[in-house]
Amino acid sequence: MKSGLGDDRLLAFLRELVAIDSTPGREERVVHRIADEMKSLGYQDAHVDEAGNAVGHFGQGSPVVLTDCHVDTIPAHSEGQWSHDPLAAEVANGRLYGLGVCDMKASAAAVIYGVARLFESGHAPPGTVYVVSSIAEEMMEGAALAYTFDRCKPDIALIGEPTNLRLAFGQRGRAKIEVDVIGAASHAGHPEVGVNAVELMAQFVTSVAAIRHPTHPVLGPRTATCIDIHSEPYPSVSMVPPLCRARFDCRFGPDETKETLMAMLAEHRSVWSDAARPPALEVHMYVAEFETFNGRRYSVPEYAPAWFTDPDSAVVQACVTGLTKAGLHADRSTYGFCTNGSLTAGLRGVTTVGYGIGREEVAHTVDEYIEIDKLYEGTAGYTHIVGSLLGAGVPSVS
Repeated sequence: MKSGLGDDRLLAFLRELVAIDSTPGREERVVHRIADEMKSLGYQDAHVDEAGNAVGHFGQGSPVVLTDCHVDTIPAHSEGQWSHDPLAAEVANGRLYGLGVCDMKASAAAVIYGVARLFESGHAPPGTVYVVSSIAEEMMEGAALAYTFDRCKPDIALIGEPTNLRLAFGQRGRAKIEVDVIGAASHAGHPEVGVNAVELMAQFVTSVAAIRHPTHPVLGPRTATCIDIHSEPYPSVSMVPPLCRARFDCRFGPDETKETLMAMLAEHRSVWSDAARPPALEVHMYVAEFETFNGRRYSVPEYAPAWFTDPDSAVVQACVTGLTKAGLHADRSTYGFCTNGSLTAGLRGVTTVGYGIGREEVAHTVDEYIEIDKLYEGTAGYTHIVGSLLGAGVPSVS
């Protein structure tokens, strides 16, 4: 291995990425820094594309593998509670600390170096690998990646969300659904004249909380969690509120759709079946609206479908083979949270696996960290996974 691709340079590069503020809408510096590093490592056509994602590739022809690691982070949080400055990229006791280091700048740096090492070795199999560092995943999974993904036209996608160096082959979907209860206003001194939307919403939320959800045998149960409630007018001045809105976070398996999820909630209007004056009920998918650093505007229903790749499929087995031949662990798992795999597999139908540095439960926490030895192991893992995927050829579509 050339000294220019060594672990010291990899760690220094990752510390640079962590020290750059890439909270939502502020990713411009980090993606340009990544594109510059790709160029220095020999990537072909390394650049920041129209969507604002850093992209570079090696090789040509089929199969086409695309790796994706988002480099935006959640907003800064928990001020005063961090033991290590979120943007200082401090190293202590074998760990690297910082906002977004686990979710998921460590994987971004590792795959950039891991793929460069594969092609630097001179023994890379035929095919093409696109390495993408995407933005705005925390705003809406897959929205900003879609442009880049469609231009690359991959046969296989590899997502770098944290897995503690296990191969992930699926996740539940995520949807945010709004429910409006529409009552009738009145003076609070005469509540019998109105229809209190807040009290009726409380009954609705309680009914939804009691649902016995189906369970996917691998991905786990469907859930519907009330995450916030707002009434109008607010604040109320001696007035029975005529409107109350609740938002539900739904997690679900591959068989669910937007329509089935909204219908699941709508059927709980039956909680008011005995009411003398039942309210109106409106159920709709929440729309995520945001603008990226380069001025692109998005208005996207907040629906990220589930995905599941057969753990015995040729793609997963190719990943296992690559890791095993390299003497690395090849344990398998699924994600507990949502990823850009909702685009690659859920919406585009491309066979997808996940492999990432860091522990999923550490993402979005105070003193977020990764273990440095896992950074080096994961980088080797990316080298051998991508090499094995290219060598396995294009997967058949079942």
